[in-house]
Amino acid sequence: MVDHTPRLGLGTYEQGEQWDHTDAVEAIDAHAIVHGPISERPATGEYDDELYHATDQGITWRWDAASDDWTYFSGRGSAEQPVPGTSHFAAARLTHARTEETPVWNVEAHGIEGDGETAVGQAVHDLLEDVADAGGGIVYFPPGRYLLERTPLIGDDTIVLGAGRATVLVGIRPDGENGRALLSNMGYDEPGYDGASNWGVCNVRVDSPESTGIMPAHAANVRLERIYGDRIHYHHIDVVSSKNVVIDGYWATRGGEGDSDAPVQFDSQQPDTSWNSVWDGSDDVLVADDGTPTENCTLKNFEIDPANDPDYGVHLHRGTNEGITITDGQITGCEYTAIRADPDETVADLTIDRVSCLENARGITLGEIEDGRQGLTINNVTIRTTDTDIASGSGLYAAGFDGAAISNVTVDGPFTNAIIFDDMADLKLSGVTATGADHQSFRFRANVDATLTTARAADCGTVGIYVGPDSRVAYGGVTFDDVGDEVVVDGELREWASS
Repeated sequence: MVDHTPRLGLGTYEQGEQWDHTDAVEAIDAHAIVHGPISERPATGEYDDELYHATDQGITWRWDAASDDWTYFSGRGSAEQPVPGTSHFAAARLTHARTEETPVWNVEAHGIEGDGETAVGQAVHDLLEDVADAGGGIVYFPPGRYLLERTPLIGDDTIVLGAGRATVLVGIRPDGENGRALLSNMGYDEPGYDGASNWGVCNVRVDSPESTGIMPAHAANVRLERIYGDRIHYHHIDVVSSKNVVIDGYWATRGGEGDSDAPVQFDSQQPDTSWNSVWDGSDDVLVADDGTPTENCTLKNFEIDPANDPDYGVHLHRGTNEGITITDGQITGCEYTAIRADPDETVADLTIDRVSCLENARGITLGEIEDGRQGLTINNVTIRTTDTDIASGSGLYAAGFDGAAISNVTVDGPFTNAIIFDDMADLKLSGVTATGADHQSFRFRANVDATLTTARAADCGTVGIYVGPDSRVAYGGVTFDDVGDEVVVDGELREWASS
């Protein structure tokens, strides 16, 4: 048993003299505190205000006779057991930089309760400002239902971390202010990508029918991981004029309830755009509308299976959107189409890979523009709708791309036409199967320059391959099964023998 050295009293300062907590701790540390691992701390203290310094925690504990318990007194904490809101917090605020051991801030330690009744949005926003001033860190939300009456803004180098579906974020909004962001980032009103960077949200459920969900805006280097989407007004995730945003692990059980309802949206804030805003508790403030493109963003490991039939699953909106990758996912139950780009949307380097679009009215709709798009890659994709009451339009429709490669794709179902292209230069298709259309399997409607190899057209009502005016198609190795006419040509068609 370690002997207790007589402790120095804490009341050694003259009346009127400011008491320095740090000085007192250093004095006591030098003369009176028993040191040892936390496992050797006595079950009870011997006297009120007795101190014990746990060397493996970096924390000094005080025996509180009134509560009959050890209470926190001082110390920075260890990497494994940081102490949010105490001296680790204070030291970080003094340096205004990330500490060597990134702090974890538990919102409960700051009086923020997820009781489903108390509005805590302003308190969360204030805490996030403190974390940003401290150089960033992890802000942990224990299980609970957190009502955010304003849009908290996340700063640089900060992670908002929940406990999975048990951590629920709800944006409560006044009448007429539906759709304002649930969460966004500092600098949303800055030009270019000058908003907050290197931040993320992980392990939370969004159940917020009055607001839009998580909105990176003019942000860079953002990770949104394991996001669970339930009720929402517009979008669970809306990426606005941002770059290097990765959405990894996203599951939606519902889509939006508003006029533009897609669970995920990639967006560019064009001049005079009246949407995409934060709610500061009293006012609606728009994202900077300088036309900054959304660049180099990825949606992966996802399932969109909404119970309320939203218009779209993933929406590319108000371009320019450049370098968007949608991969390893499934989209089901959309009333218009699973993946859509606006008709006048500028798109560059869009990749859709290993995605299943099942039981939607349409699969992928990227049409109605004559030029200005570049680089489309669609690989390993299945588009299938078996219900004649659901299927409509085309299973796959693309237009206006200069350079497109489509391979290992199946479009199956009673769509009007299985696959349609307009105004496509240097289009290459291989390993594509188009079956079950009411009319045409492959429709190269107008001004398409394409090569079609090792393909199959089957069970269509009128034509296997249609080549429209000003279109030029070379094909080989194509099989036809139960089609009306194999080929109808109003443009140019060249067939070569396959080996």
